[in-house]
Parts: sequence; structure tokens; C-alpha cells
Amino acid sequence: ASSQNYTISGTDINGCITNTTSTITVNTLPVVTVNSSSICIGQQTATLTANGANTYSWTPSTDLSSSTGSVVTGNPIVTQTYSVTGTDVNGCFSGNTSTITVNSLPTITTNSATICVGQQTATLTANGATTYSWIPGTGLSSTTGSVVTGTPAASENYTVVGMDANSCISGTTTAITVNSLPNITVNSSTICVGQQTATLTANGALTYTWVPGIGLSATTGSLVTGTPNTTQSYTVGGIDANGCINATVTSISVNPLPTLSTSANTTVCPLSANTLTVGGASSYTWSPNIYLNTNTSSTVICTPSVTTTYTIDATSLDGCTNSTSLTIAVNNTVVVTANATTPTICPLGSTNINASGATSYTWTPSLSLSSANGATVTSSTSSTQTYTVIGATSTCTNSAQVVVTVTTNPVVNVAATPSIICSGSNTNLTASGASSYTWTPNSTLSSSTGASVTATPNTTTTYSITGTSALGCIGSTTTSIVVIPTPTISVFGSPLTICAGKTTTLSAIGATNYTWSPSGSVNNVNSASTTANPVLTTTYTVDGTNGTAPNLCTSSHTIQILVIQNPTVTASPKQIICEGQTTLIYANGATNYTWSPSSGVDDINDSTTYISPVGSGVFIYTVTGSNNNCTSTATVEVLVNPLPIVNAGVDTTINIDNTVTLTGFGNTSVGFINASDGTPLSCNYCPTVTVNPQNSTCYTLEGINEFGCRATDVVCVTVTKDWSVFIPNAFTPNGDIHNEVFIPMGYAIDEIKLTIYDRWGHVVFKSNDTVIGWDGTKNGKICEQGVYVYQAEITAMSGEKVIKTGHVTLLGKTK
Repeated sequence: ASSQNYTISGTDINGCITNTTSTITVNTLPVVTVNSSSICIGQQTATLTANGANTYSWTPSTDLSSSTGSVVTGNPIVTQTYSVTGTDVNGCFSGNTSTITVNSLPTITTNSATICVGQQTATLTANGATTYSWIPGTGLSSTTGSVVTGTPAASENYTVVGMDANSCISGTTTAITVNSLPNITVNSSTICVGQQTATLTANGALTYTWVPGIGLSATTGSLVTGTPNTTQSYTVGGIDANGCINATVTSISVNPLPTLSTSANTTVCPLSANTLTVGGASSYTWSPNIYLNTNTSSTVICTPSVTTTYTIDATSLDGCTNSTSLTIAVNNTVVVTANATTPTICPLGSTNINASGATSYTWTPSLSLSSANGATVTSSTSSTQTYTVIGATSTCTNSAQVVVTVTTNPVVNVAATPSIICSGSNTNLTASGASSYTWTPNSTLSSSTGASVTATPNTTTTYSITGTSALGCIGSTTTSIVVIPTPTISVFGSPLTICAGKTTTLSAIGATNYTWSPSGSVNNVNSASTTANPVLTTTYTVDGTNGTAPNLCTSSHTIQILVIQNPTVTASPKQIICEGQTTLIYANGATNYTWSPSSGVDDINDSTTYISPVGSGVFIYTVTGSNNNCTSTATVEVLVNPLPIVNAGVDTTINIDNTVTLTGFGNTSVGFINASDGTPLSCNYCPTVTVNPQNSTCYTLEGINEFGCRATDVVCVTVTKDWSVFIPNAFTPNGDIHNEVFIPMGYAIDEIKLTIYDRWGHVVFKSNDTVIGWDGTKNGKICEQGVYVYQAEITAMSGEKVIKTGHVTLLGKTK
């Protein structure tokens, strides 16, 4: 427990005693002090400082800047207690503990707010800390405090940073969203007083209010109608989905109706020209539109044949309309008459038309008449025409009308049943729409006249039909009979004989479209050339058509494909050999065989063959068997396991008196199994043996791996006879001059250091001279008869050194 002196007494073999002293000095332990610290998680680093020792060790060192030193820093993510061990200059140590308290960050929460630009103030309230700071201060009433207000001009993101009682800081973000005011749009409108209703439509908001409500159908809603008596302005206010308000102004303009005035000669002779005038507007429409030169002018020329009342609809520049009427009275004593009956002519024909009751006559229109004047004129109009004849006397005029009807030429229709035929067939043609018919060309028709004929064309032919009506009017038409050539099919197969599982190409010519059957083994049943892979001998039929559905002309042809079945080839089971070995593989079921790959195969065309794979791994041999050129295959898997890696070491050379230790190694267990000179090994199937060959000898090392594969390697030891030594195993120092001294002897020896030991390991004799041996004495006295141990350190003249040990028997004098 404290420093202590100890005395030690020692006694030797002779019983002699002496003393000495020893001291154990007991040093006091160092007093280690260390501080604790408090940090905010993820924001700070704590510094721990230890005192009272020379060196320090901290545990655990997790999250510390170092595991040694008097000062370390740490930033754990949870509160952590550390042990610090201090060691002083005496190697004494003691410890203490320190804690880094990790405070969590405050959780800051705050609301967001939405306002309308220029209309509201937002309030933001933060919670979760003690003090707060707002960034940026744009549009805020303050940059500190838990509650701030803001009126930014545009949407703004704010970060509020809060500090709690532990001085830990955290933050969050919020925003004041500033919604723009709705863009209220509304149309304006113009109406005519008492005639129209204006529609006003507002857009840009959700709800609307209209002021004032004068003349409006409603004061709310996006669409209102209005009929004010005078022009009126309206303000429409709108509130959008965000509650933001805006307004705009529109108006309904009210235009007055035009005031109309007319002037005319209100009593006239029939067909006399009279000027009618209206005023007070910008555009006019006269109705009915008879006897007028125009009906859209403020001044018109009227030539009525009977008393007529005209209504004038007028529109002002503002688009407002009004109307008035004007009656023109016709007073006439002239009576004009035209044809009593209505003439009818064929197109391009002509007829005379007559008038009476007046002195002179004028016909309109005159374009298709032989003359514009006269009581009788000829009409050659191309379409039904109404002619007006104005008859005049010395006082007034009058008119009459005559209609020349132009009948139509007959419309001849032809029906062909059918209109598309195959070559060699016929069809019936039937005409309608006239009284009689003529057909051309008639070489392939049953008749050139009549409503029905039979056609037998060999090629596509167009027939013309002329029909005549009862009035002699003529019409014509054409019809075509499409003749589709009936196909003549030829079929080819390449080849006509195939092996099962193979394909042949079927080809047909002579038609436009083809269909092959049976279709199950045909690749493309609707192609002129297709491939087929029948399982058995099959006769295929191809139907060839010309034309398009439903008008198809068809013929067919057949072809037979002979299918020869493939042989069923089987092969020998999986073979497992070692690398470098040969194995037999075989196949049956066919007549001829071919093996691949050919490398390492004795006979690639024999059903049974030997293979010698090169290397190790899985080898797949495929045999292709054939009968009548039809083939099938089978495979043989040969697993070639690798040979073990065996290394007996490098060849070496030793002197005849030397030994050598041979060490083999490999990737499996290895052992030396024999010597070339037949000498038994000191350890059979051991990876290390020590040998002392008397002649040059080779030693075989063998390894067997987990697959049972064997490999060998040979190391050879060349034995030289550059020097030699002989060491006897007994001597007789008995004074008879024979075998009196124990000494190693040899040739080419430069030095021998000889040491003799008794059975207790005590040195009995030592010599460094090659000619001085042990005479069986120690300190001049004959040693006891018995077995002694020798060690001879021999240096040859070549410089080679060897140490030999063994036993020598000392045979003394007989007592």
C-alpha cells in the first residue's frame, strides 16, 4: 500500500550465503479532473479539457476528435458520457467522467397568410422558441417578436429563426401570398330605343354587383340585360375566389329611331316610269321587289302595271330601323293578251309566241328571241322562260306574260346485273328513263335495241345507250362491264422433299391474290410465295383470285410436299473426369454421326469415340445424327475437374555428407511418396521430408484434391562428392593402440570443431584441430564407459559448412 524495502538472501551450491535489498516504491494515483459541456444538436462542438495527469485516453471515442490528449472536441447527436483515464509520469493512472449534454433544437412553427394587394394586412405568429428573428423584413411591421404583420406588394417568403432557453437555434419558412385584384372586364352595348335589349357580360371574378340598377334585369350576376330609355353608365364590382375586389365601368348607349319622309307621283299609267324617293335614314329596302329598278336605294324607278303598295324599311347610321309605306295607283285602259296556251319545246328547239291588244309591242327578256319588237316573235330559249310583252297605245301601256316551257331530255339509266364478271360469263343490261333505246357497240350484245339486252364481253367494255322520249327528246348514257380474267394457276415447291421440322418455299403464279390450305403449317396463307413446315407429307391447295372482293374470279391448283422424319438421336450420359484424362462418349439412333467441336475428339464421324478435353471446366459435345440427309442432335456434358496445383520445389545440389529438407506445397494436401532410387522416405506422404541421398535422386510429390484428381511434381537432388567425412560410433581407449581416439575423418576438410557431452549435457571434451580427437579422458582422468553425444562443426575446403551430431560409445578397459 506504500513504498516498501525487501531483503533477499541467496545460498549457492556450496552453502555460501549473501544478502541484498530491493525496494518497491508505491506512487500515489493522479487526480484527474475534467469539465462537462452542453451543445445544440448539429450546431455546435463541445470542448472537453482534462487535467491532473501527463497522458489521457478517452472512451468511447465515438464522435470525439481524438481518443487521446488533454483537450478533445466532440459533437455527438445524443447526450453522451465519456470516461477519461489519465496516466502520470510514474505510469500510475486514474479516471473521471464527463458528459456532453445534447439539447434538441426548438421546433419552430408559424402560419402562412394570404392577402389582396393593397387591401389587407397579414398577421404571422411564430411558436416553439423564446426569441424570434424574421428574414427578410420586406413588408413586415418588425423583424423580431413572435407576432408580426405584413403588407408586401407581392408574394414574399419569410424565414423565422427561433432561439430557445438553451440557446439552440432552428428555423422554418412561411409566406405571405399576395393575390392580385381580379381583372374585371365587361362589354358595352348599343341598342335602339324601344327595339332591343342589351346584354352585359362581366368576367374576371366569381360574384358581381351592378350599380345603378336603372333599366337592368338584375343587380347581381355575371350577365344582366338592360333596356334603358336613354344612354346609361354602370359600375360592375367583382369578388374573386380569394375575396379580392375590383370594379370597372361600362355603358348602354341608346340611339333614336330614324324619321322617314317620302315623295312620288302616286297615280301613273301602267308600265310608265315613276321616281320614288325616301329620306331620313342611311340605308333602305323596298318591298315587294316588283316593277323596281332596285330595292336598296333612297331613289328608285317604278314601272308598275298594277296598283302597288311599297313598304320601305330604313336603317340609320346607328343601326336603328323604322318603316313607312308608299302606294302607286295604276290607271290603264289598254288590255294586252299573249299566247292562249303555254308552248313546250325540247332543249335547242324553238316556238312562236304572239301578243295582241295594242299598237306596238316590246318583249323582255329579248336575248333568246328572234326580235325584241313585234306582235309575233320566235323563242329558242334553252330553259323555261317567262316573257313579258309591253303593249303601247298613244296614251298608256299594259303588259302580258307568256311562258315557254323547255322540257328536259330523257335521263337514261342503265342497270347491269352484275357489272363485274369473270371472263367467259355474261350479264344482263336494263335501260330506263326513255321510250325507245339504241345500244352500241353491239358485237357482244344479244340485240342493238330494246330496254334489256345480254352482254358477253371478253374484255372490259363500255356500252353507249341512246334513249328517245315521246316528244322526240334524246338522252344518252354509258355503262361499263368490267371483265376480270379468270386466273390460270401454276404452283412450285422448293424443295418438294424436306426433313421434319424444316421448311419449304411454296410459290404460285397466274393470279393476283392467293390462299393456301391447309393453313396450319403455312407461314403466310395469303402470299404468292410463302414457307411451310408440315409435320407429315402434305398436299397443299392454292386458290388464286383476280379482282377485289366481292368480285373475285377464282381457280386452284395442288402440290404435294414429301416429309421425311428426322432420326431420334440419344447420347451418353454426363461424364466426369480429371484434367488430362480421356473418356469414351457415344451416340445412337441415326446412320451417320458428326461430333463438334472436333478438338480433342479421336473420330468425329464415329458413333463411339474417345475425347481428350484440354483444360478444365464443363465441355459440351454435340453429336449430329443423320438419316437420308435429315438430322437431329444430342449433347454430352463432360465435366473436367482441375488437377491440384503441386510444387515440389526447385532442384538442388548437396554434398554426399549433407542432408536436405524438401518442402512441397500446393492448393490441396500434398505429400512426398517415393524416391527414384527406391530409398524409403523418413515420412511417407508428408509435405516435408529430410533426405541424405548418397547418389543423385529425384523425389515425387503428390497432391489429391476434393475431386479425387491427382497431380505430381518431381524435385531432384544432385549429390556431389567434393568432400566427405566419416564419424565412428564407438572407440576403445584401452591402450591396445587400436581405435584409441574418437575423431571424425574425411577428405577435403579444412576445419573440424568437435565437442563431446556427457549424458547430463556437461562438456567433456572440445577441439578445433582436425588431427586432435577425444582420447576418452576429462581433466586427465578416464571417463566412465557409456554413450556420449558429439557435435562436429565441419568446414570443407570449398567453404561449405555442416554440423553433424550423434552418439558415440566409449568402451573402456575391462575391469
